[in-house]
Amino acid sequence: AFQYREFRVIHAQKDRFPKDLLSALCNNPEMINFVNGYLASDGSALGGFTKEELSNDFPLLIQWDNRWGYVPYGDSNVGLSGCAPTSLSMVILALTKDEQATPDASAAYAEEQGYYAAGSGTKWDLMTEGSRVFGVYGSELPLDETVILSRLEQGDPIICSLRPGDFTTTGHFIVLIGVKDGKIQEFRV
Repeated sequence: AFQYREFRVIHAQKDRFPKDLLSALCNNPEMINFVNGYLASDGSALGGFTKEELSNDFPLLIQWDNRWGYVPYGDSNVGLSGCAPTSLSMVILALTKDEQATPDASAAYAEEQGYYAAGSGTKWDLMTEGSRVFGVYGSELPLDETVILSRLEQGDPIICSLRPGDFTTTGHFIVLIGVKDGKIQEFRV
């Protein structure tokens, strides 16, 4: 709050926000607009994909986007716990152009079908079994650089489930979309 002026309003009301939301904001200052809208949100989705997202080969979707981030998911909301449904939504949109497969819709499906486990988050089966309802067929790949690079070079997106480390303290899903100049292109949701 002392370094960033826009954080002062949130800091002044910090007792009104969930601690995990404030912690996420500290680690991701780009969440400021999402956190600013949190108290006024009623938890409903505010919109679908933009024309740009619909036209991109691989759209970047952010789980804490105000359009779907406030929607309840598991013990929290899509903005804090919806990296898996958001990653799946990105792949569905890229491969099928299904405008109905927004992150909040993917999250609702995951919960309804038992792909969310309280206390641990989204089950990997959402990517391999649950994705089929959206016309996307996923399979688990070995953790092998040659296999991963080969699949990416063929144009196959890869959803990765990460353990705590560089991207998160609890676990996170990201989407790998290709190889450019010998480096893997990834989207962090």
